[in-house]
Amino acid sequence: MEVRGHLELRTTFTYGAASRIENIRYLVVNAPSAYNILLARPTLNRLRAVASTRHMKMKLPDLGGKVITIKSYQKEAKKFMEIK
Repeated sequence: MEVRGHLELRTTFTYGAASRIENIRYLVVNAPSAYNILLARPTLNRLRAVASTRHMKMKLPDLGGKVITIKSYQKEAKKFMEIK
């Protein structure tokens, strides 16, 4: 894994009418992965997010109390792993 640096981006999480914008500091690496991003525990805690790898989902509250659900798709993840 080659570390390329850090990047802070204004990130929007949205699901239906629920949305939330946060500044997230990302570590940029050159590494094969089935994931687009990985969020570390401090970020998940700050977002008050709950992640389930089994269900391939993450849920977090928007600032008004609605729930934002971020979904991943198993077919896409498996497709990437087959290419490897």
